[in-house]
Amino acid sequence: MKKTILIIAAILIPLIGSAQEGKELYNKYAGKKGVQAVYISSTMFELMKSIPDIEMEVEDVNLSGIIKTFDGMYILSVEDRTLAAELSDDMNKRVGDGKYELLMSAIDEDETMNIYIRRKEDTVTDFVMVAVEKASTSVISISATMPFEDLRKLLEAED
Repeated sequence: MKKTILIIAAILIPLIGSAQEGKELYNKYAGKKGVQAVYISSTMFELMKSIPDIEMEVEDVNLSGIIKTFDGMYILSVEDRTLAAELSDDMNKRVGDGKYELLMSAIDEDETMNIYIRRKEDTVTDFVMVAVEKASTSVISISATMPFEDLRKLLEAED
């Protein structure tokens, strides 16, 4: 029994840790002047899992099925120049720790958008998008249990 509990804890701790990062950032910035914040709980995504598939297909990819793999989502949009720079620094520290891999980077003059994922074997556990402009920073952080193959299909459909 103790061995089973230790194995379950070893599996869940990394997931809890990654969810905590999004929550920590959300709590740090939400409610401040110039910050728009949205949180979608794991309970809301759990409710969405019980809804039958909806026709939201992009070519051969069922977006409804992908959304059902989400466990929680934090969205921050910071328009205050000082806070935006602080959020950008916080994100650079988090994604620069080696736990995330850069999936995509796009630069257009003064705007940079990076997408990162964290995965455990063939499962994407975190998806983070960071968009930085001169005076604003936006972050979308999603905790998920998405098969990497589903993400690959989604990206192929966008080509």
